[in-house]
Amino acid sequence: MGPIEVATTSFFPHAISGAAALLYAVLLALVALGLIFAGRSVIKGLAFLAVGLAGAAFGAAAGTIVLPLIGTIVGGVVGFVVGGLIGLLLVHIGIGLALGYFGYLTTRFLTHSLVLGVAIGIALFIVGVAISSKLMELVTAILGGFILYGVLIFFGAAPFTAGVVSLVLAAVGFVVQETSRRREEPWRHG
Repeated sequence: MGPIEVATTSFFPHAISGAAALLYAVLLALVALGLIFAGRSVIKGLAFLAVGLAGAAFGAAAGTIVLPLIGTIVGGVVGFVVGGLIGLLLVHIGIGLALGYFGYLTTRFLTHSLVLGVAIGIALFIVGVAISSKLMELVTAILGGFILYGVLIFFGAAPFTAGVVSLVLAAVGFVVQETSRRREEPWRHG
């Protein structure tokens, strides 16, 4: 097997390959697992990273169109910083944007329909913003599951297998976070 190539159907920038793509995938896997299992407790840092990485992917892709190498680097850095700040300053909007973006990409991958991808992305953005404060554990587990799905696809997992693994881990992560929150807030049980 040759060098690691970035799958064109995932949320990875097309311009990276080899060790850079592997490092990016490993970082995204760590972000995904952090969101799944400890999202509420570390949400600001993870929102910065998750939305920043989504912004970096978008910025690198857009920068590649303008100037293939320099544009990719500058676009990735600027996209990361802007996306990260959105995630940090507006956690609820950042969660909505990230959930919408990954929902869009997943839908595009599964259906190849731009219209359906945009519709699902918008719907998940609205849901992400609306329920992020009330059900932070669920939102972070779902968002982590979407990111994990893309990472598993990148590493060559079949879409069905990646979906099942992501769904199971997201469900387990939600239960772990919910149990932890209930232990920290005993006054809600009385």
